[in-house]
Amino acid sequence: MHSYPYYRTNQSNGLITVSGEHTLYVDPDQAILSIGIVTNDKELEVAQNENQKLSNSVVQSLLNNGVRRQDIQTSSYQVFPQYQFEDGKQTFTGYEVRQVFKVTVKSIEKVGKMIDDAIKSGANRVENIQFVQSDPIESYQQALALAYQEAYQKALTLSRQSNQQLNPQPKSITEQSRPAAVPFMNAAYLKAADESTAVQPGQIAVTAIITVEFRTH
Repeated sequence: MHSYPYYRTNQSNGLITVSGEHTLYVDPDQAILSIGIVTNDKELEVAQNENQKLSNSVVQSLLNNGVRRQDIQTSSYQVFPQYQFEDGKQTFTGYEVRQVFKVTVKSIEKVGKMIDDAIKSGANRVENIQFVQSDPIESYQQALALAYQEAYQKALTLSRQSNQQLNPQPKSITEQSRPAAVPFMNAAYLKAADESTAVQPGQIAVTAIITVEFRTH
């Protein structure tokens, strides 16, 4: 847990305005993978059929590793005509088919093995890995409470230094942050099937920032 010394104060007309900020570093409990299958062929139907075949194999490998079917979603399916440019001429060479799955992994210790198995099953792109906290609200509320305590202690110190008595009931509280967890790592990979993927999740920063006005007399 870390707090930061940044704050703003303003003393006039019996008011003290302070800012409080607090950051909690918490362990993620989920990973979100973007895994792609790219196929090419001169015939669109052949490229699509090959892509579907490999995609089915990749999905099965994810299921075998404990991912629930409802946690595997197709995030994009695209078909791109391919051209070769030579001597100022454009020649059609075939089609590229891309299918990308968004996979929510709740056993993050298995992420590396899941990636390896998916690649062995036909995936040729691991486009993105994000480590997240499934419910950041609780951690954010803790950070918010600690940010308020920091603001209150600053106001108390300032009131004593200026020979004023602090009213502990705040006049106003302004929340400057939102309950969002920022992933510590967001990495992109392109792996060969025989590589071993070591993935370290790190931690997630949850920050709360508030501004509080206190009355004095």
